[in-house]
Amino acid sequence: MWDVTVTIDSTVPTYLGDPSFKRRVVQAIADGKPADVSLLTLSAHIGTHVDAPSHLIPGGKTVDALDLTAMVGLARVVEFDAPGAITAEFLEGIDSLSADERILFKTRNSSLWEKQVFAEEYVGLSVDAADWLIAKGVRLVGIDYLSIDAPGDADLPVHRALLANEVVIVESLNLRQVPEGHYQLVCLPMKVGGSEGAPARVILLP
Repeated sequence: MWDVTVTIDSTVPTYLGDPSFKRRVVQAIADGKPADVSLLTLSAHIGTHVDAPSHLIPGGKTVDALDLTAMVGLARVVEFDAPGAITAEFLEGIDSLSADERILFKTRNSSLWEKQVFAEEYVGLSVDAADWLIAKGVRLVGIDYLSIDAPGDADLPVHRALLANEVVIVESLNLRQVPEGHYQLVCLPMKVGGSEGAPARVILLP
C-alpha cells in the first residue's frame, strides 16, 4: 500500500493567497481535562485535496455530491520528467493511455515538497492536454503539486475545462516513492456540505 497523501501541518505550503494550517488545543489532558481536543483552521484546498466543479463553475457540484465511483478504482501513474507543461503530444505518445479512466501524474514537482513556501516553478497541464483527457473520457486527474494548471495563467483554464466536464481533480499528491504503472486508487475527500473542495486521504493498492 502507498499512502500518497501529504501530511497537513504548519509546514505544508499553500497556494498563493490560501490560508495556512493552524491547530490549537482547546482542551488538554495535561490541564486536567478528560480528553485532548483541537481546533483546526485550514483551507479546503490544503495538502492533498479534491476540487469539485463548484470551485470554478457556478452551480457546479459540490464535493459532498461527487460520484465516489470516479474516485475509487483502477488508476494509472504516469511519469513526466521534463520541464514545462504536460501536453497532448506527450499524452498521445503513451501506449494505451486512452483506456485509463483515472490518471495521476508524477513529475519533478515531487522535490518541491521539501520547501515550506509555495514554489512558482512547477509542472502542470496545458489546455490541450486537458482537452485530450476530456475527449478520452478520463474521470479523474491527479498531480503532485498544488495546481493542475501550469504556472502563468491566473484564469485557471485547465481547472475550468476539467471541472466543466465533471472530471475530478486531485492535487498535491505525494508520488515520490510510487513507480509508474496501474494501481487501485482510493481517494476519499471529507464530506463537507456545500464545499467546493476538501482535503482527502488517498492511497494506492497494487
